[in-house]
Amino acid sequence: MATITGTSTFIVGPKVPIRFKIDWLAFTLPTSVDFKDKEKFFLLKKLGYELSDFEEVGGKNFFNSGYSLAGGYVKLYYNDPSKPVQKGSSNYHDYIFTGVGCSDLHQKINGDWIRLFKYLKDFGVSFRRIDIALDDMSYPPRISFGYIERKLARGEFRSSKRKYNVIQDKRTSGKPVGKSVYFGSRGGSGGGGSFGHTVLRIYQKALQLIYSKKQESSLPPEVLLQSTLPNFDGVYSWVRWEIEFTKAKAIAMIDLILEKSKSSENPIAESYYSVLRDTVDFLIPTKNKKGQIYKNKFKWRSSPKYLDFLNKARSAKLANPDKLYNLETVLDWIKYSVTPTLQLCNEIVSDKLGISFYDILKEFEMENRLEYSKKQQRLLLESRFMDEDVLKLYLNHFLDSKGVE
Repeated sequence: MATITGTSTFIVGPKVPIRFKIDWLAFTLPTSVDFKDKEKFFLLKKLGYELSDFEEVGGKNFFNSGYSLAGGYVKLYYNDPSKPVQKGSSNYHDYIFTGVGCSDLHQKINGDWIRLFKYLKDFGVSFRRIDIALDDMSYPPRISFGYIERKLARGEFRSSKRKYNVIQDKRTSGKPVGKSVYFGSRGGSGGGGSFGHTVLRIYQKALQLIYSKKQESSLPPEVLLQSTLPNFDGVYSWVRWEIEFTKAKAIAMIDLILEKSKSSENPIAESYYSVLRDTVDFLIPTKNKKGQIYKNKFKWRSSPKYLDFLNKARSAKLANPDKLYNLETVLDWIKYSVTPTLQLCNEIVSDKLGISFYDILKEFEMENRLEYSKKQQRLLLESRFMDEDVLKLYLNHFLDSKGVE
């Protein structure tokens, strides 16, 4: 039987670089501003989208109408004058790019978020929300949840936020399937209102995709290939540090990024670093000249381990999210993770029952049409515009590098 012996070119292990990603972007602008050159949604066209690719959906956020692209990774809400308008609703267009939508937008703007922010600001939009994610896909993680929980339990941290929460997700059997740490609040006193909020969420992105969203195939190769490491303990590691900014806080963050872009090569990383360090700083108890631990935590030194993590974050750059999930990475996932498992199942079934597991798989697929995730729907939509020669190139690469013995 042929065996897959190819080696992945993706980095895996303790030295996977930290990556940044714009993971949510939302803004509004007056309807009159968005009507230009006879285009009802001029900005949508300017950003590289065709309204004909969207489907009409119901209204939301006080708007009576909307459009959605491929399962909702890009959404647009507005007031249709031919329909009843809610009292207090404004004559605005509301643009929303989810995590997958931001990956798609990243590709359309060639990763030049600074230029996009400048253009949108000059165009007259009002930023409503921006999420910036720091992804640590190293194995083991640079900062583990065990480290964070120990520091919190001992009170060895400083934070500009008044509270934090640790949330443990478990199955009814009691098996842990995820954990999140929040600094700040989306609501309540001082948490929102017209001024907006800043919330830091640290969570295990890999476990979220596997258990909550049932999307193990969406894991990046750097994460999936952790299973090939000799020290792999059976739990994928992808720790995401995500900061959510809304309303005035979102506007202030984008202004900070644009200001730092005048002097820094990594303005998004620099801006994120300054906010993260203010939101939480993990410390080590520090003694005075008399050998006594300072009562004032502002005199405690930052943890060297956390400082090393922050410094690596400060020098990191925006990733190209599109490369994290495109046809090449899907084929790599099939090659290195799916194919060996299929070979194993086929060998067991054929030896014991004398039938092909691939025939069973084909029958299952025909009778059980599963829904695609947003990432998969985006890839399907993108494939419609893919040149046949490009597709052949992907397939030839898949075949040439599989290493059949």
